[in-house]
Amino acid sequence: MRLLDLTAGEPAVAMLGMCKNAGKTTALNRLIRELGEAGAASAALTSIGRDGEARDLVTGTDKPPIYMREGMLAATAEQLLSLCDVSREILSATGLYTSLGEVILFRARSDGFVQLAGPGIVAHMKRLRGEFARFGASPVLIDGALSRLSLLAGASDGVCVLSTGASLDRNPDRVVAETAYVAALLGLPEKAAPGAPRGKLTLFGAEPEGRPVTDLARIGRAEPEETLLSEGAFTETQARALLRGYTKKEGLTLLVRDASCLMLKRETYEALAARGMDFAVRQGTRLAAVTVNSVSAGGWRFDGDEFREKMQAAVNVPVLDVKK
Repeated sequence: MRLLDLTAGEPAVAMLGMCKNAGKTTALNRLIRELGEAGAASAALTSIGRDGEARDLVTGTDKPPIYMREGMLAATAEQLLSLCDVSREILSATGLYTSLGEVILFRARSDGFVQLAGPGIVAHMKRLRGEFARFGASPVLIDGALSRLSLLAGASDGVCVLSTGASLDRNPDRVVAETAYVAALLGLPEKAAPGAPRGKLTLFGAEPEGRPVTDLARIGRAEPEETLLSEGAFTETQARALLRGYTKKEGLTLLVRDASCLMLKRETYEALAARGMDFAVRQGTRLAAVTVNSVSAGGWRFDGDEFREKMQAAVNVPVLDVKK
C-alpha cells in the first residue's frame, strides 16, 4: 500500500507527528518519492514551522533531510534558500514573512535537498495556497504540527497523515493508546455552532439563545440535545470541574473549534465519554493514514510487525511502516 493511494486526489496533505523522531519527515519523503514516480511533478511543499535541517535544533538528534524532485514547487523563507541544494527558478516573492525572512516560492529544476519554513498564520497559509494554485501546483504537502491544527483546518481542504513511533514512549501499548486517542480526535464529526457564543462557554438547549456558563460544576444534568460551545481551548481543569458537577451527561455535546482545542489527557476524555458526552468540532480534519516507526531516537525499539498490527487494531485508517 502506498501513501499516494491513500491521499490521491486530495488538494492538500498535512503531515503531523505525535512527537519528535516519530518518522514524519520519512513519511513526507516517501510521499514525495511516490508522487515523483507517478509523474506528479506539479506537487508543492511548504511547512508551518521549520523542517529539513540535518539536525534537530531542539534535541540535537539527526534528522532525515527533505528530498524534492525536479519540477516540484516549494515555498520557504528567504534565509533558507542558500541551504537548498536544488537548482531553482524563483516564481514569486509572496509578501508573506517569517522570522527567517520573506516566503519565496520556487520551482526545482533539479532533484535535491531543501529546508522549509512557511507561514504560521491561517490567513497567510490561505494566501500561499492561492499562490501555489496560480502556478498549477497540486497537491500541496504541508509539514505541520498537532499543536497548529487550527492553521491546517483553516487552510487545508485535504487530509492529514499522522506519524507515531517508539520515541513517544518505551511502552508500545501506551504509544498505541495515545496515538489512537489523537486519531479519534482527528476524526471527530463536524458540527455547526447552534448560535453565537456568549462568553468563553455557552450552553445551548431547546431555546435558540444560549446562556453563558461561569461555573462548569453547576451545569447539572444535561437536557436532551444540549450543546456546550467552547470558544478557544477546553482544558483539563475545565473538564475536571465538569466531571465534579454531575455524573450523567447523556445528551450533552462539547463543541470546540478544532481538535487542537481539546487539551485533555486521554484518561479525562475517556471519563467524559464514558458518562455519555459527545464531542464535535466546527472545523474538521480527515485522517488518511497513520505511519509507524518502531525505532526510537533513544535507542530502544519495538518489534515492527507486532507494533504495526497493534496500531492497526486500534485505529480505523490504514497503518503503514514507512521504512518497509
